[in-house]
Amino acid sequence: MAVKKQTEKNGMAVINEHIKNNSFARIYLLYGNEKYLINQYRDKLLDAITDINDTMNFAKYIGEKTDTAAVVDFCETFPFLAERRVVLIEGSGLFKTSCEAFAEKLKNIPDTSIVVFAETEIDKRNKLFKTVSSVGEALCFDTPDDRTMAIWIRSQVKAVGKEIEDAAVFLIMEAAASDMMCIKNEIEKVICYAYDRERITIADVKNVCITGSESKVFDMMEAIARRNQTKAIHLYHELLDNREPAMRILFLIVRQFDMMLKTKLCLAEGKNDAQTASVIGVPAWSVKKYRDQCSYYSVDEIKCIVDQCQNIDYRIKTGQTTDIIAIELLIVDLSKAK
Repeated sequence: MAVKKQTEKNGMAVINEHIKNNSFARIYLLYGNEKYLINQYRDKLLDAITDINDTMNFAKYIGEKTDTAAVVDFCETFPFLAERRVVLIEGSGLFKTSCEAFAEKLKNIPDTSIVVFAETEIDKRNKLFKTVSSVGEALCFDTPDDRTMAIWIRSQVKAVGKEIEDAAVFLIMEAAASDMMCIKNEIEKVICYAYDRERITIADVKNVCITGSESKVFDMMEAIARRNQTKAIHLYHELLDNREPAMRILFLIVRQFDMMLKTKLCLAEGKNDAQTASVIGVPAWSVKKYRDQCSYYSVDEIKCIVDQCQNIDYRIKTGQTTDIIAIELLIVDLSKAK
């Protein structure tokens, strides 16, 4: 019998709708690669369903030593002077291992209890994941695309009564490598810096935000494209010396090639800079740098490089190789003369 494919849900929309209607699932799983969003919507959900200071009706378990039997016992106990009992479980690792007995018990927890999982690592083949998907809500919170991220940045600035230049928005994204927690910190810094003005400029961002890493990665990509291997490796080691994590450097390399690929496809369709900017979600002024870099590659070459990067990412995460060495060998390979 064929397995029905699970359609990804918009986690933010689902939780907002449940809160609006005051109608909640018995189990929630919040997972994905964007820790900031997971934490934000975890807290938003908990605020709506319980008082986290009520130790009689709220319990929290953190880490891989979560006592699943205690969780079940807590859920099966009737709430004391409250509408429901709520359990928060974070970083348990339960969605990576076999826990069929716990999954079966969760199916039968009473309507007076809600279990909220917040996890960064899951296996969708896991019995517990399938249980949550069938009787509750399994909600993915991945990093938004650049266009959505830009809208979010503007909303954060607007919330304090300010405006921000488009160029400043995308410089913040580049400075923080589209990591929402880092972006939030950079927004707060630049808002404080421009406290006496209504408009945040690109100059403000350059003055207070850390933009060195993104700039060095772009220079490194330029060296790779021009087959300047010595310069590319030198810039890579500068990034490492500045305590830039190797995996973040790999993320930035993949992101850069992905933007080049989208630009290349837009050019093939005859789109101008403004149209290309709309497609790839960047301001028109920044299209030129992607247009210049993608000229060194064919579409097929970029696709092969992205596949190569994804393979290295997989090998690193599965322990087949170490990140610093693997990424250096990647840069050596990409920058060698044809």
